[in-house]
Amino acid sequence: MPEGLDIRILGPVEVAGPGGQVDLRGRGQRTLIARLALQPGTTMSQDTLIKALWPQTPPPTAVKTLHSHMARLRIQLRLAGVTDVIATRDPGYVLLAEPEEVDATRFENLVAAGHSAVATGQHELSSGLFRAALTLWRGEPLTDCRPGEWASAAAVRLGEIRLAAAEDLIGARLALGEHITAIGELESLVTQHPFRERLWELLILALYRSGRQADALAAFHRARATLVDELGIEPGRQLRRLEAAVLTADPMLDLSAAATVPVADPTPADRSRRRVPVPLTRLVDRAADTARTRWLLDERRLVTLTGPGGCGKTRLAIAVASGYETGELGFVDLVSLTDSALVPQSVADAFGLPEQAGRSVLDTVADHVRDRPTLLVLDNCEHLVRACAHLVRALLSACPALHVLATSREPLHVPGELVYTVRPLPTPDPEATDSFDDLACYDAVQLFVDRAQEAGAHIRKDGATARALATICASLDGLPLAIELAAARAAALPLSQIAEHLRDRFLGLCSGGHGARPQHRTLHATVKWSYDLLTPDERALFRSLAVFAGGFELPAVAALWPHDNAVDLLGRLVEKSLVTKEPDTARYRLLDTIRHFAAAQLTDAELARARRLHAEYHLGLAEQAERHLCGAGAVQWLERLAADHENLRTAVAWALARPDPTPALRLTTALIRYCRLRGHYGDCRDWLTAALELPGQAPAALRAKAFAGAAVVTFLQCDYDPAVLLAEQSLLLYEAGDDQRGLAFVRSLLGSICREQGDYARALDYHQSALRNFQGLDDEHGIAHALHLSAFTAWLRGDLAPAERWAYESLRRSRKLGDAESVSSALKHLGAVAHYRGDNKLACRLLLEARALSERTGCREGIAWALNLLGLVHHATGSAEAEALLERSLAAHRELGDRSRTASVLETLAAIACDRSAWTRAADLLSEATAIRAALGIPVPPCEFPLLRRTRAALGAAEMSRSRECGG
Repeated sequence: MPEGLDIRILGPVEVAGPGGQVDLRGRGQRTLIARLALQPGTTMSQDTLIKALWPQTPPPTAVKTLHSHMARLRIQLRLAGVTDVIATRDPGYVLLAEPEEVDATRFENLVAAGHSAVATGQHELSSGLFRAALTLWRGEPLTDCRPGEWASAAAVRLGEIRLAAAEDLIGARLALGEHITAIGELESLVTQHPFRERLWELLILALYRSGRQADALAAFHRARATLVDELGIEPGRQLRRLEAAVLTADPMLDLSAAATVPVADPTPADRSRRRVPVPLTRLVDRAADTARTRWLLDERRLVTLTGPGGCGKTRLAIAVASGYETGELGFVDLVSLTDSALVPQSVADAFGLPEQAGRSVLDTVADHVRDRPTLLVLDNCEHLVRACAHLVRALLSACPALHVLATSREPLHVPGELVYTVRPLPTPDPEATDSFDDLACYDAVQLFVDRAQEAGAHIRKDGATARALATICASLDGLPLAIELAAARAAALPLSQIAEHLRDRFLGLCSGGHGARPQHRTLHATVKWSYDLLTPDERALFRSLAVFAGGFELPAVAALWPHDNAVDLLGRLVEKSLVTKEPDTARYRLLDTIRHFAAAQLTDAELARARRLHAEYHLGLAEQAERHLCGAGAVQWLERLAADHENLRTAVAWALARPDPTPALRLTTALIRYCRLRGHYGDCRDWLTAALELPGQAPAALRAKAFAGAAVVTFLQCDYDPAVLLAEQSLLLYEAGDDQRGLAFVRSLLGSICREQGDYARALDYHQSALRNFQGLDDEHGIAHALHLSAFTAWLRGDLAPAERWAYESLRRSRKLGDAESVSSALKHLGAVAHYRGDNKLACRLLLEARALSERTGCREGIAWALNLLGLVHHATGSAEAEALLERSLAAHRELGDRSRTASVLETLAAIACDRSAWTRAADLLSEATAIRAALGIPVPPCEFPLLRRTRAALGAAEMSRSRECGG
């Protein structure tokens, strides 16, 4: 997430980023950002967003218009330095903002914290929290969005919380003795909200404490008259009791009485509180988790903290227990207990209760707690789950004021239980870390630095240290225990060596110090503690899951475990915190630390079988996906393959190690279109090359397809001569098998190579020949493909009329087929034609739609091309956005390895530099472009030459001017 993001909906909708205020244009953009901001991190379906934009009857073009709105909104966000905050996620969009980056969420969190402070008598703190919450409001929420049920409901809900917070603030102020200054505000509020009895109660109390007993009684009569006359009801019980107290001048209404806290001798609660473990080190962050857990305990009577071993459940429970002031507290550490029958006795010991003859221990505990407000903390329940569940169920039934906080690697499964998953600490991306300042916001790094300094290490703040820290924390999945164990070594080893040694993390992290719990002294022991509690089937499946690289879906698990209980076993592993369910998806994963442990438990036979089943499943997935990548379901299948990219890489590696080349050729050829659309040119080229080099026999058609695919990605990397050789080998195999469709495809590819090398006439011959072949085969996809390549060739050489005709026909056919990326390509060609004809308004509209489609499919090449053409359009119209669009296009093309397009973008950026008289920059850009063209042996396309000629002329004139000045 970008630093400095601030989304404000408590008033006119506003968004600010690192680059300043976002220019939200129109109610449509405000509506979309507000609707997403109400639920950050939650995917909103297209239908939900369309209903927000058009509450009554959406237009026929609703989906298209939604995507257009989103595309424009993303542009505005990027201009303010906010990138990648709105993501396309099936079945719609998601706002990838932290909850605290939305003012409404900050408001609600501050109000919740204020309530917690009130509950513990911290009135000054609660007053500050409520004030901070209310100052976030800048007016009525969502009024500049399009009206609809969602906006009304949200505005009413937020408004109610706001009014309740205002009441709570005044209540805190009265507790602090500010009754005189509160009266004027309360008089205004009861006028605005005459039916809210609590406001009348506060006004009456403020008047009474200000020595105005008669005015307080008059206020009660005003309230009663309002309620009776307007609603036909008498005041509620609380308001009537307050009237009686004012009439009798009840001393309990005095501020001194309300603030007095009696002092008593130490109680069992005080004694039991002393048994809460005192951590030897400070708790790093977890403030949000602590506040959330306390709030959950207020709302529910049983909260269970779950999560993998070492994630910080116990430390969080201690933090929550240490802040508990409402009643009695019992903390029970079950880690060393092995006899389930002794669980009740451990609870009795925590409360300091002696044995009672003739009564069970459980009854003794229940009698002691009964109606007392009490918090019972049961720490480390996972090895005694049944006994703990039995005890908790019995105590909650018998003790209505009891609340229980449990920590366990799996839930207790007691009715009413609320499970709160303690997640590992967020970690930085080592690849994106350049300086120590980049790490400041990561709690995992702060934890490592704290513990390392406690161990006597000196932590430098240079770039190399930052990268090592990022690597360590990311490698350890943000698990606090693992990070602490690694940090303990920082005094003896350089951080770079610690990062290197983490490749064998279980051997490297083997000392938690003499004060650590036995199961926390090594990372291996921590995971083994959970592993030993599994059933034989659970262990077998857990071991098999180690072959997955990254995440996995349920069908993949079923492929590895072809038994009826696969779903049940996976669910149990999730409950026991050995498998993590990824938020908002149907995917699962093992944390790397846990995956390494599972892999170490596999026998050779188990590993061989699991890898074979893993590869067979992903081969089937790739071949199934390939059949859908040219139609309406392409986006979903692309996303599915992208999620499994690392698993596909693992499957390819397994297939390439087999003696039979057929599985490797099947898998690698099935992935060609996916790799092309998602820009994985290098992977695809390497895989196909390795598969083609395998010894042994394979079907000729499969080898022909592999040669053709290798030629495609080699061409896309601008290696034209090797691409031609590969294409010719494919052509020979297709000719031998009389495969007309394959021949047509390869001819199209050869035409594309000719186009890039500047032989436009020959390129068009190839494309038109392929078109006739596809027409003869009645191949709709092939026809649309050949048409769009013909259009591309035509406009590059300046033949705009045929380019427009072919592009429109390709667009019509592609829309009918539902092929989103082919539609995007056709729109880009039409946008280019419009631009070179001077109709930049039409060009911009077409290219924005094209870019939105490519963003939806995730086609990196399509996005880069659209940015390039949009940059040309903006430059032609004098827009300041041109350079930013072209810089993004340049970065994307460089990343893809498309040197041909890189040269063209550099030439356009040189033209912009000339416009600003930045002659040195213009010359450098042009020099780089010229070097690229010379290395590739490619000319400047005719359509681009006029702009380049003007750039060169401007540079020449500037050079002559400088020469004259020097001569003068």
